[in-house]
Amino acid sequence: MKEISVKYLTTSVEKTVWLGQQLGDQLIDGDIIALIGDLGGGKTWFTKGVAIGLEIDPGYIVSPTFTLVNEYKGRRQLFHIDLYRLKDKAEIIALDLEDYLSGEGVVAIEWADRWPGELPEETIQIELRMIDDHTRELRFSGSHPRAKEIIRALKERVGVSLKEIK
Repeated sequence: MKEISVKYLTTSVEKTVWLGQQLGDQLIDGDIIALIGDLGGGKTWFTKGVAIGLEIDPGYIVSPTFTLVNEYKGRRQLFHIDLYRLKDKAEIIALDLEDYLSGEGVVAIEWADRWPGELPEETIQIELRMIDDHTRELRFSGSHPRAKEIIRALKERVGVSLKEIK
């Protein structure tokens, strides 16, 4: 299937959170977002925005680096997974994370690139790239019909509120 993608620049933490909220407003059980980017790139801030969109207090959202998975209840349940500390694919497989991908909530996976080839095809990939201390480039991509639907709706919803880059 052909991939769809869109890129945005955010110039503050607040705009990164806001963009996450715009995505979170649309998410339903079974939706999976794979967050990829450098340390300090804004993955957890973006997830706070997703939480707001799911009617979860963003103050509860912390990086699950030491717990690996945090669960939050809101309009939809959010499973926030962080693969940063895991050394290889075998460690990830040993955690039996597939149960979280069962469709009983929304899943946000930080450092998803450490689990290559294992995420369902409907996953929405979000790459966060640091431009400078305040500016982030976020690239949303996916090829599955559900991922495309979400990305198109995000593009309509965000409109000119943020600078789309080509």
